[in-house]
Amino acid sequence: MNRLFILLVCLIFSACDLNLGSSYDPTTRTMYIDYYREACNETSTVLCFRTRFDTDDSFVVNTLGMSGFEDLKWGARYTVQVEAERDSDGQDTQYSLQGIDSTEVIDASSNSFLLTFNMSSQILLDNQDSSWIIAQDKIFSCSIADCTSLDEAYRDSNKIQLQFSAENDELTLLAVKCHSSEADFSSVCEGEENKVWNIAHYQSDCGSYIPSWCSIYKENTDASTDWNLLDVDISDFTAVWGNEHEIDVLVTQRAEDIAAVKFVEEKNVYIKSGDAFAFKLVLQTSGSALEKSSGDVIKYLDVELNCEQYSQCIDIDNAIDDVTDSMERILVLQAFVEINEEVPVIIIKELVCNETVADFKTECADKDDEIYWVKKG
Repeated sequence: MNRLFILLVCLIFSACDLNLGSSYDPTTRTMYIDYYREACNETSTVLCFRTRFDTDDSFVVNTLGMSGFEDLKWGARYTVQVEAERDSDGQDTQYSLQGIDSTEVIDASSNSFLLTFNMSSQILLDNQDSSWIIAQDKIFSCSIADCTSLDEAYRDSNKIQLQFSAENDELTLLAVKCHSSEADFSSVCEGEENKVWNIAHYQSDCGSYIPSWCSIYKENTDASTDWNLLDVDISDFTAVWGNEHEIDVLVTQRAEDIAAVKFVEEKNVYIKSGDAFAFKLVLQTSGSALEKSSGDVIKYLDVELNCEQYSQCIDIDNAIDDVTDSMERILVLQAFVEINEEVPVIIIKELVCNETVADFKTECADKDDEIYWVKKG
């Protein structure tokens, strides 16, 4: 009874906490830091890191104080250890860098990102000689046309969206995507529109940092419309391998890019079964997404692909074996879907391309219009 009484007292008054320590003491945490930074808020004249504490979460702008991070470069993602100071409620108040666990350089040909600035905040200023400076820190050059757009946006105190890439702590301006008054920004640069899309009868890797499946789509306007890789999900919709779907969608665009798509209604379904409807799909070897053959199939994420029918298992296994710690590879497979008792079976016919990440764009994607790859541009 005495032991039970003592335990209850400890729990109630937090006098003893089973060696867990005070919840308000500084604590060391693992932090993941993205490869670019954003304005801390609409009126800010400084930039903030984008961070997360779980790899399943999205990166978000971190507005807390962060000391010791000055040497981290744009263009690289970091996994770091930080000491977090906490207030009387146990909430983080600031971070101090303790050490870097790993660094992942994101290839400049595939790391484009959008930054939105409110010109009235003075965060973006003319640096003369065809260049501008962000937050008195990052200088970038601009073409005559882009410099003119920046001048106009500054003169009119507009909001502006710029597309950049980053490499070795340097920024390259890819495009002035959109600018407008703050009052009209949402309608001019960010809007919604009802459209009719065709969704292809297969999927391919999205080409993002983490392997994932993406749909191939085109606007249902005429037969000559180009197919494109859709690197966002269609909410409330699941595509079926071997079926080409004609659907109504509500598309949200930001800076002329698709930000979100919502399924509205399915209009038609077209069965695309057999070798006559062969396609080319992309697989990444990074992480554990692509598994070597087991029996007659290889597996990519949650999808099985038959590699035995055309004797492709060994070639794909060898390609996976070519991967090293510093040299991931990207594969392109020609395949088709057979419908077997209403169940789609994906059959690999040929391994048509096997390149390193660095060479994939020039050696594979740029040479074949049937390869849809978000990193291609």
